[in-house]
Amino acid sequence: MCGFVGFASFKDNFQDSKVLIKKMNDVLSKRGPDEEGYYIDDNIAMGHKRLIVIDPSRRKTTYD
Repeated sequence: MCGFVGFASFKDNFQDSKVLIKKMNDVLSKRGPDEEGYYIDDNIAMGHKRLIVIDPSRRKTTYD
């Protein structure tokens, strides 16, 4: 399972929003504790958490 957070505005500048996005992303720690990332631009700030899912039985699926 993964989670995404963020906000966007064409009126505000979000270059200094890393602390806020990090706090928002920390709320999602149960959604994906394995990896996280951020993207911050002038008008958008986004963050994500990722849970790595591994099939321990290594069963073949239709997606392989």
